[in-house]
Amino acid sequence: CHQLASRMSNLMPAAVRMTNSHAEDATETINNGSRIEICVPTPDDMEDIGGILSVGSTGGDVILLDGDLGAGKTCFSRGFVRGRTGRYDERVTSPTYLLSNSYDVDGGSTKLYHMDLYRLSGAETDLLPLDLENVFTSGISLIEWPSRLNKKPSERLEITLTIDSSTDA
Repeated sequence: CHQLASRMSNLMPAAVRMTNSHAEDATETINNGSRIEICVPTPDDMEDIGGILSVGSTGGDVILLDGDLGAGKTCFSRGFVRGRTGRYDERVTSPTYLLSNSYDVDGGSTKLYHMDLYRLSGAETDLLPLDLENVFTSGISLIEWPSRLNKKPSERLEITLTIDSSTDA
């Protein structure tokens, strides 16, 4: 996941504003993971950022997506899924009611999981059907509303998203 954060900070278009507490670096280390904040002017830009980050992602990569309602978590995920699967017309919707959508990548040898935990309380019984231990180790994971996780994997990339139309392009 640290490689994902490094690649992301090197590939960001000029329209994207990345912030954190370390002015000299676009990523902040948290335990064994990294944290970045992304602010873009449009949902289309958010989708593009997701597509950029998908390049080179592998099984075991865990990306936790945080932000207010309407911040672009599903837009980011749509771009990521389309970029990673190579199916640019793939219908990618929020799994708010399904909790999890999965997509085959690498010829079916790897699963990409897009989960939305918004409706869950975070109780262990809520999370059991998602088989998170297996998902986090074998698949590529995009998790919306990670605050519902009672335990986050140590290796992860945490991204806080914002769409701000006043961002200079």
